[in-house]
Amino acid sequence: MSNDDSTVDHRALATASAFGSMIRNRRKALNMRQDQLAMATGVGRRFLIELEAGKPSCQLGRSLLVAETLGLRPADLPGSGGRPQAATAELPDLPEEQEEPDGRSARIL
Repeated sequence: MSNDDSTVDHRALATASAFGSMIRNRRKALNMRQDQLAMATGVGRRFLIELEAGKPSCQLGRSLLVAETLGLRPADLPGSGGRPQAATAELPDLPEEQEEPDGRSARIL
């Protein structure tokens, strides 16, 4: 694993942990149990346990659904200060067309 990969993994873990803590704190502030929130959102209690524990591989759509149900907006989420946090390098210019592995051309919009 390269240093860049470990940095990304570390950031993903830290963000997932912060998100999970925010979800748990909000749920508790609303005096909700995990089973009540699971029923209100349609996700399983096991999913909520993993989400609140900061599991970085939780499904994004379900995670955002839970946040929305708790009244959290995207601006409330970790790292959403309106601009990317301290980018370490500028993004490269991308070509307008890129060839797919099957040899067909794919247009990047």
